[in-house]
Amino acid sequence: MGTADLMPGVSGGTIALILGVYEELILSINSINLKNLRSLKTEGFIVFWKKINGNFLSILFIGIITAVFCFSFLIDWLVTHHPIPLWSFFFGLLLASIFLLKNTLKAWSRMDIVLMLASTALSFMITQMTPNQGDISLFYLFICGFFGIIAMILPGISGAYILLIMGAYTTIIGLVKDVVTGLTSFEIQLLIPTSKQLAVFVLGIILGLRIFASILKWLFDKEHDKTMAVLIGLMVGALHKIWPWQKESEYIINGESIIRLKPVSPIEYPEHPQLVFAVIFFAIGLGMAGILERKKQINTGV
Repeated sequence: MGTADLMPGVSGGTIALILGVYEELILSINSINLKNLRSLKTEGFIVFWKKINGNFLSILFIGIITAVFCFSFLIDWLVTHHPIPLWSFFFGLLLASIFLLKNTLKAWSRMDIVLMLASTALSFMITQMTPNQGDISLFYLFICGFFGIIAMILPGISGAYILLIMGAYTTIIGLVKDVVTGLTSFEIQLLIPTSKQLAVFVLGIILGLRIFASILKWLFDKEHDKTMAVLIGLMVGALHKIWPWQKESEYIINGESIIRLKPVSPIEYPEHPQLVFAVIFFAIGLGMAGILERKKQINTGV
C-alpha cells in the first residue's frame, strides 16, 4: 500500500482491496473513537488494543511508513527511467483485480451498474484535472494531507495524483527525501523545518482518515454491494491513467496552453515501446493478482 501510494496513478486503497484487507482496515480505523478511548482508562491498554484491532493496524501502518521512506527514491527513479515496465505491471494487476472483485457482489442490480458507471466517469474526470502550481503553506499542506488520504484510501483514485493536482506531490516527496537524508547524515538543521512541515501534513492525514473511515463503514454496513460497485467503478475509471504508453499533448484551455499526458498505442509512442518488457511485466501483474486472490481465499476459508 505504501509503495502504491507513492505513485501518481495507483491507489493504496486498490492494493488493500486486492489483498482482502480493505473492509477490516476501514472497521479498525473507525474503532478508534471516544468510546474505546475511554476504555483505555477504565479497562486497561490490552482491552483497548483488542477493541481497535491494534495488531492489525500497527503492522499495516508500519509497513506503509517503511515503504514510503525506503522506496521513495526507488519509485521516483523507476517512474523516471523505467516507466513502461512499471506501469505495465500495475496495469495488469489493476485490470485482473477488477474482474476478480466483481465477484464480491452477490448479484449485480441495475442500480449497481449505474453507480459503477457514474463512479467510473467521476474517476476519469478527476484524473483529467490539471496539476496546480504555487507556493505551499503549512495550512495548504494540512489540506493536502486531508484530501490526499481520502483519495489514498479510495480504490482507483490515486492519493499521489491528487497531491500532484494540488501542486504538493513534488514538495511531499522532497520532504520525505530530506528526512531520510537528515536521519542518515545526522543533519539536524535539515530535519527541524522538514519535520514541522511533515507533521502538519500527517495531521491532515489523520483527521481525513478518521472522518472518512466512519463514512465508509456506514456505507459498507448499509449498502455493501452498492459501495463495492462504486469502488470497482473508481478503479475502472483510473485504468487509462496507468496505461504504460503516454504521450505529451498540448491543449488550449481558457486561452492558456496546457500540456497533458495522453494514452496512445505502442505504435504511436514516440520512443521505444519496450513491448517485450511491457508484456512480461503485464503478465506478472496479472499473475500477482491471481496469487493474491488465491491466498485471500485460503486465509478466509472460501
